[in-house]
Amino acid sequence: MRRPLGISSTMLDQEFTPENLSAAAAEGTAVLEVYVPLDGDLYEDDARVAEAARAIEAAGLRVWSIHAPFGGEVDLSDPDELSRRAAVGAVRRAAEIGRAMGASLVVAHAGLSAQDPGEGELRRRQSLRSINCLLKRTAQLGLRLAIEYLPANKPRLCNDSAEILEVFRLCDGDPAVCLDTNHANLREPLAQAVRALGEHIATLHISDNDGIEERHLLPGQGVIDWPEFVALLDEIGYAGPLMIEAGGPEPVAELMALTAARAREHLGWEGPHGHA
Repeated sequence: MRRPLGISSTMLDQEFTPENLSAAAAEGTAVLEVYVPLDGDLYEDDARVAEAARAIEAAGLRVWSIHAPFGGEVDLSDPDELSRRAAVGAVRRAAEIGRAMGASLVVAHAGLSAQDPGEGELRRRQSLRSINCLLKRTAQLGLRLAIEYLPANKPRLCNDSAEILEVFRLCDGDPAVCLDTNHANLREPLAQAVRALGEHIATLHISDNDGIEERHLLPGQGVIDWPEFVALLDEIGYAGPLMIEAGGPEPVAELMALTAARAREHLGWEGPHGHA
């Protein structure tokens, strides 16, 4: 199955300059996931959102998804109700930015977990309240909410396919999954995760690791069996982009060329050869 190549805006150093965007487009990248940090200019400035959207379109790219703020003050499972509501507001703002930029999806983190059983249960309830609230708002905006499969070796909610499915069973709406390969393979075999989540998978975060810690390496730089993974995507009928969320010390143009080469070699991507 032919799938477009996508990259996270973090791979462009969050700078939507003609140079960075052209470097991505020249290597065959078609779509972007735009990360909206709480302290960034996109979050605060509608004019900056419009400017970035114009630059992305001018480069021949389009916005596929928006990654909502997370961490710090943005915790959808926060036991403090005012803090939880503020976190929901931050993700709502990201969704509104997504609509303005023509995105289809909003990727969000379900929140933190806790070892204490009482606090853990409270956090699960708070997270579910937040997700249900966001499902209503994203539906109003014509977007889909995708809950990210979070790192298994950190205190996070929704870091296991069975847990994600249980959350979805309790949701009032149609949530999706953002399957992060660099997170999921630390919890369970990727084949198990992909088959369990199946049609819920609406988007991906593709990167590699050493099998011990999340590393955000490019495909082929770690331990993941990428031909098997691509075959699994075919098996479940996944038709979305190959969205890469990786990084390295290389300048943007060099990283874009390396990303495209790795996508061709390890992900079966059939995009054109650019300036590599």
